Amino acid sequence: MHVPEEIRAEAAGLIDHHALGLWKPHDADRRIAVALFRFLETGLPLTGEQVRSVLAHAEPADGASERLLKLLRMTAGLLDDAPAADSPTGRDAVDHVCLLLDALALSRPAEQ
Repeated sequence: MHVPEEIRAEAAGLIDHHALGLWKPHDADRRIAVALFRFLETGLPLTGEQVRSVLAHAEPADGASERLLKLLRMTAGLLDDAPAADSPTGRDAVDHVCLLLDALALSRPAEQ
């Protein structure tokens, strides 16, 4: 299974698209990132349960990007598999997701 590599690649792609202005996250994307960023601010590792809790309140109908939602669902699954999440590729994948969340949480809200 190449899930960590897929998660890392997708997170890196979204980071690049955001940085280059090719992807304009919606306010719903930012709200998801802020909610998860609050978990990260505790200094404790992010858990699959935390990610699923945030996703339970986010829907594509709210304007959230399906690509971001899919990435976070995959990340929650990875975090549930402790050996995979603790592997070097797993940690790298989660680090990239956290970088994406940081970028989105700290970004300006989308223009109306």
